[in-house]
Amino acid sequence: MQKALSIIILLLSLSGCWNTDTEHVSTAEIEIIDGHALPPDPGEAGKETLLGIDSNNDGVRDDVERWIYKTYNHPIERAIFIQNARAYQKVIMEPSRAHETTKYLNDALSCEFYWTYNAKDQNETFGLDEYRSLEDEINGIQFNTAERVMAYEKYNEEFDGDVFSAPTATKEKCDFDASELMGYFNESD
Repeated sequence: MQKALSIIILLLSLSGCWNTDTEHVSTAEIEIIDGHALPPDPGEAGKETLLGIDSNNDGVRDDVERWIYKTYNHPIERAIFIQNARAYQKVIMEPSRAHETTKYLNDALSCEFYWTYNAKDQNETFGLDEYRSLEDEINGIQFNTAERVMAYEKYNEEFDGDVFSAPTATKEKCDFDASELMGYFNESD
């Protein structure tokens, strides 16, 4: 066993020696918030394209994901904002397909409405007093370049005066397991 462990340690130490591309080697430490490893800060490179950088391929730009985890403390609140950010990313990715992609925003709103209005007793139980306004807070980070603002405006223009009712408030539209998150919250107390 000792010999196998020594070989593994030797191989791991040698593996770093073969990387000659020092320009792309990150020396930054990985930030972890409540067990979630944040993607690296994309900096200005994250603003160079419409879709930005999503290094962990979760459907949320790295700058937005980092902002959500650093701004919100409650796991359900984070999950709601991540779902909304993922929906907005789909919307700006293909603004001309607004009638199809609006489903993602409606699902996110339905989930948010459930937790905001219908789950007040659960919110108090799990220490969540009141949700912050999505529109007031996330839009500034989600649409932080002229190209992203124009894509969102194009999405809205596709509806050409259509009128919609608010989606039904239901947790079934959440793309996360609220029961699991509530269990996590109880364990962290």
